[in-house]
Amino acid sequence: MTMVKSTSRRRGRRPGQPDETVDSGRPAEVWDAISVGSTVEVSLAGGHSYVGRVDAKTPDSGIVWVVSFTGLGRQMYGSHDGVRLRPTAWRNL
Repeated sequence: MTMVKSTSRRRGRRPGQPDETVDSGRPAEVWDAISVGSTVEVSLAGGHSYVGRVDAKTPDSGIVWVVSFTGLGRQMYGSHDGVRLRPTAWRNL
């Protein structure tokens, strides 16, 4: 039997890195009312924001994917990430 070496470089967390699975104490955002196709303003934890379209979301609305109108591509956000989504009337013309 020939052993095949994994091509993955991920070998686990490095020492000293924060555990991303632990709830940071931030309240979860509730994105139930935001539907796929909605235009939203995405406010990131660092104070930056951009406008995009909700491309997809999980059935429980815990994770959403937003396509930026400003060229940032498609980003995934979880309800515990400290990201705020606010519906907006801005249109991509």
